[in-house]
Amino acid sequence: MLIEIGRNGRVVFANPSAREVAFAYEDLDGQTPHVTDADGKPLAPHERPRSRALRGEVFGPSMTHWKTRDGDVALVVRCDAVDNDRRLAALTFVDVTAFQRWTDDTRAALAARDEFLSIAAHELRSPLNALMLTIHRIKLRVPTDGSFPELDRLVDMSQRQIDRLTSLVQNLLDVTRIRARRLELDFEPKDLLQIVRDAAEAATEQARAAGTPVRILASEPIYGLWDGARIEQVVQNLLTNALKYGGGSPIEVSLAREGATARLTVRDHGPGIAAEDRDRVFEPFQRIASTYKSQSLGLGLYIVREIVQAHGGSIAIESPESGGAAFVVRLPVAQQMSETSAEQA
Repeated sequence: MLIEIGRNGRVVFANPSAREVAFAYEDLDGQTPHVTDADGKPLAPHERPRSRALRGEVFGPSMTHWKTRDGDVALVVRCDAVDNDRRLAALTFVDVTAFQRWTDDTRAALAARDEFLSIAAHELRSPLNALMLTIHRIKLRVPTDGSFPELDRLVDMSQRQIDRLTSLVQNLLDVTRIRARRLELDFEPKDLLQIVRDAAEAATEQARAAGTPVRILASEPIYGLWDGARIEQVVQNLLTNALKYGGGSPIEVSLAREGATARLTVRDHGPGIAAEDRDRVFEPFQRIASTYKSQSLGLGLYIVREIVQAHGGSIAIESPESGGAAFVVRLPVAQQMSETSAEQA
């Protein structure tokens, strides 16, 4: 829709599409309808597009809402100078009502989905906790002399499936918190090396089942103010990812201090990750289909990135010359706190 305005404030031209809209008739008659900005704030007469054009303003696209006798209309408006000598200005309106309604509906649907996932995840935790307790009690009653190998195997299999379901539920909870910006961190002085050791120990059974040893290449502690549980979750997710693609070759977890930064690297010797996929794998529900071996929601690396960034750090993927993939996490370390913790240790 295009409207040209002269120096006297009258419309000198309006194309057919502008004349077909109810607000255009009102505007042509000098009876401007109720107008608000993108946030719903009413625009005073001097703030409206035509008044600004009369003052000689040239402005880029901005969202406005017009309440007319035919209903609310969402418009993107811009103003361009047509003839400075004659003081002609062209107001261009683009009707985005349908698009905005679709956008609002989509946002509402996404919010409802996240709320449903959050409630579902919370509701699933109670029966999972009960199952975990039951399996633990059964395991205590299984003789350790190997006289019931089939029962022992079934209990271990049940334990692994419960652990997997628990991990999926936790991932759903974390995603809903991240999307709602409710990911809370509890910063405390922590030793990154100890966090890595704890994460590796927790992954011992998974590594054994995959036939993939995990090696920690570090000897000196690195202290920092971190949420220990969340950083351990980062290491666990990276180890889980490496175990899926490692192909039975060793996984190396290395630590190094680089000035005011702690560098954590988790490297596998699998097929590697193509350059065009290195950003995509950190997006939610994304997986590399050509090499993927087991079912997953594709949330682990997304959660890793969000936790690392919440700590003020970064994560990147490198491709070593000898093959595989290396996930490199960099976390800020406070120099003064690090030196104090090292002295106390």
